[in-house]
Amino acid sequence: MSTIFFYWDIKPEKDKEYMDFIFNDYIPSMARVGISVTDGWLKVAGEGTQIIALGESDDYTTARTALQSREFRATEGRLMQFVENYSKHLARRDIKSEER
Repeated sequence: MSTIFFYWDIKPEKDKEYMDFIFNDYIPSMARVGISVTDGWLKVAGEGTQIIALGESDDYTTARTALQSREFRATEGRLMQFVENYSKHLARRDIKSEER
């Protein structure tokens, strides 16, 4: 399993269009390339990134391939119409739990 952390701030006055895009385009597009968007957090007060989204894929290779795909890059480009201060981080999760 691999996890991808996405960070961004919603551009001022883009809230409605942003929400429409996320639910109607971003999440389905991510699923098509092999990334399941499992969580999202909206910060309502304080400093730091406004949005943190969590995507997961079956393995590191699948995640890397998804992030390099034409569809992901196109979706990421469309996202930039609504957000700023965007970044992402791919993390391996090779830890296996032991049965007790």
